[in-house]
Amino acid sequence: MRRWFARLNLAATLALLGVLFILINFLASRRYSRLDLTSTKLATLSDKTVQILSHLAEPVSIAVFYQPQSPLYGMIGDLLKEYERHAPQLKIESIDPYQDRARAEQLAKQFEIDRLNVLIVHAGSRHKYLSDTDLADYDYAALDFGAAPTVKTFKGEDAITSAIVSVTQATQPLIWIVRGHGEGALENEEPEGLSHLKKAFEQENMRVEPVELLKTPEVPHEVNAIVIPGPTRRVLEQEALILQSYLDRGGRVLALLDPLTDSGLDGLCSRWGIELGQDIVVDPARQLPFVSAANLFVTTYTQHPVVEHMETLMTLFPLARSVRPASAPPTDLTVTPLAFTSNQGWGESSTQETTFTFNEGADLKGPVSIAVAVERATAPLARLVVIGDSDFATNAQLANAGNRDFVLAAMHWLAAQEQLIGIGPKPLESMRLSLAASQMTYLFWFSIAVFPACAFAGGAVMWWLRRQ
Repeated sequence: MRRWFARLNLAATLALLGVLFILINFLASRRYSRLDLTSTKLATLSDKTVQILSHLAEPVSIAVFYQPQSPLYGMIGDLLKEYERHAPQLKIESIDPYQDRARAEQLAKQFEIDRLNVLIVHAGSRHKYLSDTDLADYDYAALDFGAAPTVKTFKGEDAITSAIVSVTQATQPLIWIVRGHGEGALENEEPEGLSHLKKAFEQENMRVEPVELLKTPEVPHEVNAIVIPGPTRRVLEQEALILQSYLDRGGRVLALLDPLTDSGLDGLCSRWGIELGQDIVVDPARQLPFVSAANLFVTTYTQHPVVEHMETLMTLFPLARSVRPASAPPTDLTVTPLAFTSNQGWGESSTQETTFTFNEGADLKGPVSIAVAVERATAPLARLVVIGDSDFATNAQLANAGNRDFVLAAMHWLAAQEQLIGIGPKPLESMRLSLAASQMTYLFWFSIAVFPACAFAGGAVMWWLRRQ
C-alpha cells in the first residue's frame, strides 16, 4: 500500500511539474524580452519605427514570400519578430513557395507576384513589394570568381517601415525634381546620374516627377517639395521668381548648389537669410586619402532635426562651397547651419588653384558651414535647405558613408515626415578568425585528443571512486 501511495505521489508530482512547465512556456511565449547581441543591432528597431508602430490606425499584414535558403531569410525573420512584438495588430505570414504551394499560388494571384524572394506589405487595398535589392545592398565582386554575391548592408528596417507608412498613408508626398539647367537626369544610371536618388525617394514613400519650371508658372499646392539638384547653367530670373512665389506660399525647397557655378539663385538664398560663398571648402583634417583637400568628409553637425541622427555618420562631399547664415537674416526666419568642417578647414577664395593655402582676410576661416536649413514658423509655414554640393547625391556617391541618410533626412524634414528621420541601413560585419598553421595543429589535437582524454580520465576516476 505504501508503495502504491509513493507511486501515486510521484505521478502527481510529475504531472504538476509538467503542468508548471507548460504554463511557464505559455507565459514565456506571451511575455518575453529579447536581447540583440549583434554588433550592429540588426534585430533592434529604431525609436522612429517603434513610434510609427505604436500609432498604427489599421491592421497591416506582411507576407514573407522567401525561400529559407535565401541569405536574408533569417535576418528578415528576426527583424519581423521585433515588429510583431511592438505592434500586436501587425500580422506576419511566412510562406515557403515549395512547401506551401497552394498558399503561394493564392498570394501570387492576389498580388500578381511573378518571382520568388519578395516581401509584401499590405493594408486594405494598398500594398507594396520589397525585393532583395530593397532590403539589402550586395557586394558583387565575388561574381568574377564564380561565387554568389554577398550581403554588404541590411536595409530591412528602413524598407519595411517605409512600406508600412506607404500603405497606411492616404496620400504620397509629391516631389518635383527641377531639370533644364544641366542637372543630373533621374533616368541616368551612370555615376553622374540621379537614378539612385530617385529610387531612394520612392522607397521613402515619395512620388517623384521631373519638372521644367517655365512650363508651370505657379507650383500647384499638392507639390510637397521641390529639389534643385546641381544646376550647371544659370536658373532664369522668371524661374527664380516661381520658386520665390512657391516659398512665399509655404513651399519647401531643397537646393544642391555646386561651387564654380553661377546658379542664378544667390538672390533667392539671400532673401531667405543664406549667403552662398564664392569659394571651395577645403579641410586638411577631414581630407580623403590620396585626393585633393577639396574632397572632404564632415563629422561635425549642429542640433537640428535633419542631422540629429548623424552624430556617428560622416558625409562625403567631393567638391563643396560654403553655405552659411547671412549676417542679418530676416527676423521671421530661423536659419540654422547643419554641417561644418573642422577648425582647420576654410573657404578657399582662389578657386583656380590646385594647391590650397589659407590666406587671412581673403579666405573664410573655419569651421565652415556647408549646409543650412531655414524655417519660417509664421503662416504660411515654409522650409528651405541649401547644401553646397550636388555630387554627394549622385549615383557614384549616394551610398557612401552617411550621404543617403543626409539627403533623405533633409527631404523628410521638408516634407514634414520627421517621424522617418533616423532609420538607416545597417552594415554587416564579416568576422574572420585567422590562424597560423601551428595554431590550427594545436586546436586539432586539443579537440580530438585532449578533450576526449579528459573525459576518459574523469570517467576512470569516477569508476575508481565507486569501486572504493
